[in-house]
Amino acid sequence: IFLRALVPRAPACPPLRSPTGVFPGAMPICPCCGADEGLKKLLPSKEEQVKPAVDAPPTITRLRFLTRWGRLQLGLIEIKAASTSDKVFRERPIVDHVVSAAFPCFAHLQLADDGGGAADEAVLQTVGSFVRFLEKPGICETLKATNALSAEQFRQPLGALDDATEKTLRLWHTRVLPTLAGLFRVKGGPTPGSPCHDLARWSRTFLAQYPKPRAPVRFRNMRSMRLALSRGTPGAAESFVSCASDASEHEVPPEGAEHELEHASDSDNEGFVFQSSLSAPSLGSFAQASGFFSLIGMGPGPSTWEFAKGAEEHGWDEADATPISVRGPAYIQDRVKTPSAASLCETVLVDLVHVGDKGGYPNMAAQQGGLVSELRRAGETRFLFVVNFCMAPLHLAVAFAFRDAPASGALPVNDGDPAKALLRRFVEDMDDAERNQHFKVIPWVREGPWLVQKAVGRTPAIIGKSLKINYFSKPGDYFEVSVDIFSSSAAQRILGLLKGAAKGLSMEVFFVLEGKSAEELPEQILGGFRVSHGDLLRTRGPI
Repeated sequence: IFLRALVPRAPACPPLRSPTGVFPGAMPICPCCGADEGLKKLLPSKEEQVKPAVDAPPTITRLRFLTRWGRLQLGLIEIKAASTSDKVFRERPIVDHVVSAAFPCFAHLQLADDGGGAADEAVLQTVGSFVRFLEKPGICETLKATNALSAEQFRQPLGALDDATEKTLRLWHTRVLPTLAGLFRVKGGPTPGSPCHDLARWSRTFLAQYPKPRAPVRFRNMRSMRLALSRGTPGAAESFVSCASDASEHEVPPEGAEHELEHASDSDNEGFVFQSSLSAPSLGSFAQASGFFSLIGMGPGPSTWEFAKGAEEHGWDEADATPISVRGPAYIQDRVKTPSAASLCETVLVDLVHVGDKGGYPNMAAQQGGLVSELRRAGETRFLFVVNFCMAPLHLAVAFAFRDAPASGALPVNDGDPAKALLRRFVEDMDDAERNQHFKVIPWVREGPWLVQKAVGRTPAIIGKSLKINYFSKPGDYFEVSVDIFSSSAAQRILGLLKGAAKGLSMEVFFVLEGKSAEELPEQILGGFRVSHGDLLRTRGPI
């Protein structure tokens, strides 16, 4: 605009056209050769205006990997998002990346249609996999919400948005919308009235109304500059010092990562892998490998179990809490996190056990043959804090004991320590709804495939917001937190991913009670454990 005001006005140029001729909305060039000299310097010469080739389409393995990554990330955002608006902003980069990855496939479809030929079979298979991704529950609804956000921002005046948002909108207009509009080119097309049909029609209409992408911004107004500066202010978002990888929640999956795990199908059954892959061991293998005779009083107990403490393969151990950052003493005012002190509890036992009841054992601590009864039989007398991950027919149960608790089975003495006081209140006084707002899990995949590390993340999560949690207590004996993994579809998908990579995983999990007031700070890790290269076919049980 500034340059046009300085130079003589030239005759009107014909409409801008796409250099590729593939989709409306691709980056345009001016075909006019009669522009004045001032503007011609800003435009490529005739010799420079070479028609670029269409990107090579992704392989079906790569696209399946991306759609799986996308669904896992969306599930995690559903669990962790603080609000609906926060959820949509965090979802947009994920779905836009997945959809834009399919853009070359639809470009090839149009080239084949324009040339009167047939599209490559591999491209058609990849397009089919992408369509099945869109048909998964909630995907079209998510795209509808993120498109509405992008459309609202797209209509903003130039200079009103920061550079990152402008870049997002250019990707959305030049690759995401053309891909969705291209669904009409798929053989048979989307079913009229279906979410995919509505999405494709909306995208095509928007491109017809706004055929040109937003122009690059050379001058920015003060509002957008203040917006960009505000993003760097303390307190804008919670920081997690020791777990910086979650700052890359929207990190683009690297090339080659799709080969670390199998992505053989577009199946939606990842969450039920345990039902299909685990069968009850024979009595012989159970007696030999999992301590059956100890359950009936003929053996020494947990110390003989194959899933053993300190084992590098198919083993467990206590995890060091001090590298983990938690809310500091003045967090309410400064939002600063500090490294945790040593955990309140020591990890007494981690039990990977197969159960005979199809519904599992929500109250594992009360189950005959469960980890609490076995520890009591082995001589453990301290009060036990138990976390039980229910994913029948498999359970992962962890028992913690307080380091300075009396041997009588009582809780630690309240000596004014905020973390201990909060723990006593959590066990003795809170109702289940309040407990759900305090119980926080921090995972950390130390070793494993890229997709698993990014899907699990390292951000603290109040899991009671999305997962069903039951609480069981026997005063003077134990308190149990029982987490129903199958109560969340997102958790089921993550569970399926963990199962597929279990033998190559080294993963730590920490528990902390969230401090919500100055009296409950600083936080301190309650307890943590590590599982190394677990073999899900070598579990104890059934019990």
